[in-house]
Amino acid sequence: MLRDSLAAILPQLERGDFANEQAVKQGIVLRVLTALGWDIYDTRTVWPEYSVAPRRVDYALCHPAARPAVFVEAKQPGHSEAADRQLFEYAFHEGVPMAVLTDGQTWSFYLPGEQGSYDERRVYQLDLLERTVDESVEKLTRYLLHERVASGAALEDARADYRSRSRLQQARVAIPDAWKELIDAEEQRLLDLLAEATERRSGVKPVRDDILAFLSQIRFGIAQGPPPLSPPSRSAPRSESATSRPSGAEGTLTGGSWYRANGVAHSVRSAKDVVLGILRELETRQPGFLERCARHEDNLGRSRSYIARRPEELYPERPDLARDPGMHAEIVSGWYLMTNFSNPVKRSIIALAARVSGTRLEEGADYLL
Repeated sequence: MLRDSLAAILPQLERGDFANEQAVKQGIVLRVLTALGWDIYDTRTVWPEYSVAPRRVDYALCHPAARPAVFVEAKQPGHSEAADRQLFEYAFHEGVPMAVLTDGQTWSFYLPGEQGSYDERRVYQLDLLERTVDESVEKLTRYLLHERVASGAALEDARADYRSRSRLQQARVAIPDAWKELIDAEEQRLLDLLAEATERRSGVKPVRDDILAFLSQIRFGIAQGPPPLSPPSRSAPRSESATSRPSGAEGTLTGGSWYRANGVAHSVRSAKDVVLGILRELETRQPGFLERCARHEDNLGRSRSYIARRPEELYPERPDLARDPGMHAEIVSGWYLMTNFSNPVKRSIIALAARVSGTRLEEGADYLL
């Protein structure tokens, strides 16, 4: 039943049929809840406009009757990003362990009582247009099926997913310091590996002093793997050094977008070229990187792929876009990037590149994504 409901909803989402919050509630949220076994006509089970003084939550999913187990807040399409704070306040006030924020297309599942930022307490974010119907059915069922909420299985699984994600986050945060420790200690194995890789590429083994000089340049900059690929932070204090443009191989960069790799700042015309430059750099560093990106689950949407061997594979349901040279760009020979995307999708591509390469990519004042 849920699969059939989603099959009917998806074309409407693509057409933009849900123009306001009430349309999202009536046409998507209530339909999905019904398919998940919730009796939307029992107002003590699906409690509309649940009062959390001085405001109200759109729906409280209750078990037992009149006791909220999940809060669901719906927003107008494209207007859900700033609503998480309000939803967290509601859930904290009532002691509700799980909260869901949706604009119809994107469904964010939170555990408000856990530790961390709002993003860190988001167990999962589901985009109905970016995921397959099977994936959407699996996630909605896992966290919102009436029987699973009533038995406590949904909350138990959400907490397990949070703990798993939290451990991964702890490891991710530690990578830059571990990398710096290796460089600062002049770890011999690291020096040997770099020397061997350089010799394979050039046919000549570099001297130790040249390797150490290179590592000293990237100690606080860009390197293969963990160190961040970013210009100075947007929050850096304003000073003569902080506000000046970075210097590239041919002098000071002015205007446009830029990114830094191997200690060199590259000036490009647009944010699209930033993405292309980063993908090319990572493929050079890690041969086979684009192949791994293409196979990654985050690359494979329901109606598009970010990276593919052929333009036709980027837009499998839109051959007209595949034929339009303005809708794709060649990354390297035999690999293409879809360019028909918005800022959030650009960020998704960069996040995909970071996950696949193991590189921490950050956004800065001139790193436009």
